[in-house]
Amino acid sequence: MKEELRYYTNPDTMSPMLPEDASGHLETLALQLIQKSAKLSGSLHPITCSAIAEFLRPMNSYYTNLIEGHDTHPIDIDKVLKNDYATDKAKRNLQIEAQAHIHVHKHITEIYAINKQVTVPTSSKFIKETHQLFYNFLPSEFTTVKTKEGQKKKVKPGQYRDCEVIVGKHIAPKHETLEAFIEKFESFYNPLSKSNHSKSKRIISIAASHHRLAWIHPFLDGNGRVVRLCSDAFFMYESLDAFGLWSISRGLARSNDAYKGHLANADQQRYNDYDGRGTLSNKFLFAFCDYFLNTAIDQIDFMTNALSTETMLKRIEAFSDLMASRGKIKPTAKHILTSLFLKGKISKAEAMRITNTSDKTLKLIIESLIKLELASAKKEGIAMVYYVKYPLIASPVVFPGLYPMDKDIDILNID
Repeated sequence: MKEELRYYTNPDTMSPMLPEDASGHLETLALQLIQKSAKLSGSLHPITCSAIAEFLRPMNSYYTNLIEGHDTHPIDIDKVLKNDYATDKAKRNLQIEAQAHIHVHKHITEIYAINKQVTVPTSSKFIKETHQLFYNFLPSEFTTVKTKEGQKKKVKPGQYRDCEVIVGKHIAPKHETLEAFIEKFESFYNPLSKSNHSKSKRIISIAASHHRLAWIHPFLDGNGRVVRLCSDAFFMYESLDAFGLWSISRGLARSNDAYKGHLANADQQRYNDYDGRGTLSNKFLFAFCDYFLNTAIDQIDFMTNALSTETMLKRIEAFSDLMASRGKIKPTAKHILTSLFLKGKISKAEAMRITNTSDKTLKLIIESLIKLELASAKKEGIAMVYYVKYPLIASPVVFPGLYPMDKDIDILNID
């Protein structure tokens, strides 16, 4: 007779919700994250910061989908954002999946830009709405999954699963009890709760809640992407995302085996009297939080180094020289590009001064920059103003290492 599987039914079995840490190691990491994020936040002109954050959004989508085994080329992601869909159905579906993630991520960013108190990132409402918005954009092929019994089931956007799931060796909570588990999740990790007045505790909670939401596995499918979007939102809520200048998904994808290994380890139950006081392993939840926070710090460090003024000016000049050698822009355009990086925007009068050209020549320079999506033009009052932009083609030279090397080579060869 087949042994009956034992499902979690009591929300208290999700303990510990935060790892015990007598050493204070995780709090030290949390404080480092605060300091490093603040440094990155103030490193650029706000307009330049916004332009780079917009440029990085497709990168975030690329990496979160890569974790799920969907390697959608950055060039194809860039194309779909311009409504250029592949004729191949499989490739087109991956484009739409990436587009969906970008749309949801941008939506979340806009929510928190208006009022952070409106939507708590750990609430059941937010979790469901994020899943619904993501799945509303997906092609039908991505909305049907097979259950452990081999049956095909349709994913219901924004609705918790109505069947049981096993993820690797982890048997997720019984579906009838999901609301109770999410209620405990929401209550414990709510950043507005009086018990969460400590900033460092809330930062550790970003890491711990990432695992615990994955452990609950509330949806039939799409849990990984939703969990990472919720973590993105949590970082935004705590003003730790540096206005969108770094991505946790990039770090998790670059250490994908370690990420999934730490997630799986933290699923395990407490194995002896020295492993905490909860149902689940304190040791492995601590290890996951340590990994997650170190990954976040590593990504902030990467972007801080990449965006230093001296480094960026050298790379912008190198990129300008490359584009000029290809006949795409005039050599003097580098002066406009460097000024745009430093100031975010410049007037037409200033552009004429720094290039020392005529109105006619400046027009040709600006037209070439707009064509390459390296700038945009806007009339403000009676003056024409040029704004900074960063297209995918700039990535390999201006932001080397952002994508894997083979992708950078392909992007560099875009005609």
